[in-house]
Amino acid sequence: MNDRVIEPSEIIIEKTHKPQENIVHVNPWIRCIARFFDYSLFCLVLLGIKKLCHDHIPLRSYDRFIPFEFFVWIPVEAVLLSTWGTTPGKWFLKTKLKAGKRRALHFSMALKRSFNVWFRGLGMGIIGLNFFCLALAYQRLKMLKITSWDREDHIQVTHYPIGRWRIYVAVFVAVAGLMYYMQGKGTKTSNHAERFIRPIHEYPSSEIAAARPHLFT
Repeated sequence: MNDRVIEPSEIIIEKTHKPQENIVHVNPWIRCIARFFDYSLFCLVLLGIKKLCHDHIPLRSYDRFIPFEFFVWIPVEAVLLSTWGTTPGKWFLKTKLKAGKRRALHFSMALKRSFNVWFRGLGMGIIGLNFFCLALAYQRLKMLKITSWDREDHIQVTHYPIGRWRIYVAVFVAVAGLMYYMQGKGTKTSNHAERFIRPIHEYPSSEIAAARPHLFT
């Protein structure tokens, strides 16, 4: 009886090189960086369209209170999620969405999710409200391990291991792209303001005084 007992630690298991999914662990910062990476690229695309259209873009005049860029991204994101199952930012940071066994969401489901992220998660981009919504979504994601919009439609967010260099590059693209776009947007707004204010300053004060009584007649 020379049978040797094999310890569990001696059992050799062949390992595959397939990257393992990380569904349980959630990282709100990765999701945030991926989303603003997408916004940055989309804003740069809009900037190019603005130059081609000579700044004649629908909805451009309605973004004084609610930024139209984030709203217009909703259907674009829905198309990407329903076809590829990811977006450029999510793809770069190795994050995918799926509902059940499907690799990609239905378009209606993806559109609903994108709208809820814009409305609940970003507060429609309204300054002040957006920080409150982001903080609330962050706390819920850390505590419940899932966002309210993903829980409603049983959407599963899958993370794959990534290197730090991807995070650094994504942060740089997100910050640099949005700053470049906002700088161009602010310059254009100031040019419109100057066109309106300059004729008032150049208008003779005597003529302004003469025309003032007729304003209320």
